[in-house]
Amino acid sequence: MRIGSRSKLTNNNRGFSLVELVIVIAIIAVVGLGATLSIILIFSANAKTCANDILGAIAECKIETMSKGQGNVKLLLYRDGAGGTVYSELQIRDNASAAWETKGGEREKIGASKCTVTSGGAELPTDQSGAWVICYNRSTGAFVEAGDGAAGEATTQSLLDQGIEVQGGSKHYRIKLERLTGKTTKTLE
Repeated sequence: MRIGSRSKLTNNNRGFSLVELVIVIAIIAVVGLGATLSIILIFSANAKTCANDILGAIAECKIETMSKGQGNVKLLLYRDGAGGTVYSELQIRDNASAAWETKGGEREKIGASKCTVTSGGAELPTDQSGAWVICYNRSTGAFVEAGDGAAGEATTQSLLDQGIEVQGGSKHYRIKLERLTGKTTKTLE
């Protein structure tokens, strides 16, 4: 033990060096960028899922319409409340005088509230009474249009003219409905 020796440790109260500050700022920037990209990817995945689910619901409507023994069939697309969840509802009725009944007894969730669904600039309606309607002609497989004179419902005209756009995060999908063939295609824009 040394008596009277001074400690070689001295107090350094000068603060952080410029290099230390730059390193801390760079780490914060990398973490922030990673979090931002993760959020964008999650919203983009929601849009892709919603677009795929809409395509699936439209395909199911066509299959039900073309199936032997089915009456009139229509697909409704709408949101639950302002800016809420996107739903599809496949409805069937046996004849023109019967009431519409939802297949399976309930609607199907096809999109999160984080997705924007539009057609010709118009937002997806926020209730079932104003829902977008999709109908097929049983004999031709084409979409039933307003003025076709067919019994029952007709496909919402803006869907045939403009298609359906689904946007979320950095992804923007367009679903095009071919009038004469009843075919639907999805493209990433």
